[in-house]
Amino acid sequence: MKVLTNQTLYQCDHCGKRLLTKHGAKVHEEQYCSVVLERKKKEKQAKCKHKNIDTHYGCIPGEAVMEPQYDYCVDCGKTIGWGERCG
Repeated sequence: MKVLTNQTLYQCDHCGKRLLTKHGAKVHEEQYCSVVLERKKKEKQAKCKHKNIDTHYGCIPGEAVMEPQYDYCVDCGKTIGWGERCG
């Protein structure tokens, strides 16, 4: 976070969003900044062992039948391919 000169605005170092208060800027960087959240999500996915897998089902167009579309890790949200499945 950096203070902009001649103004009472604070700016996020990661995404450049301008905020009015120092507390608001700190909260933005911790909870709302998309750059920081994406980095944390990728770190979490890299550490995850993907043991808790579920299948997402979607409707077939024009039919009233559900079909499996993809598998994903419930813990980290990563889409799992066939090569990444645990034994």
